[in-house]
Amino acid sequence: MSDAARIIIGTGHAGYTLAREFRKLDEAAPLLLISADDGTSYYKPNLSKALAMGKDAAALAQFTAEQMAETLNAQIRVNSRV
Repeated sequence: MSDAARIIIGTGHAGYTLAREFRKLDEAAPLLLISADDGTSYYKPNLSKALAMGKDAAALAQFTAEQMAETLNAQIRVNSRV
């Protein structure tokens, strides 16, 4: 593959899943994820259940954007709009 960065828009469940699958195919290609939010990884389907139990979204956080960037060997640009 070329040295051009692969770009994924969004760090929701779909964006992070796509990044994980891409990494299975290519561990070294430059990868950039761009997110309008802070890039925190959490399982969004649990959000409504957590809110019903009086928890906030922060209680569902699994990984920060920094942790995901390290795990995925990627750059994650947070609070950025495309």
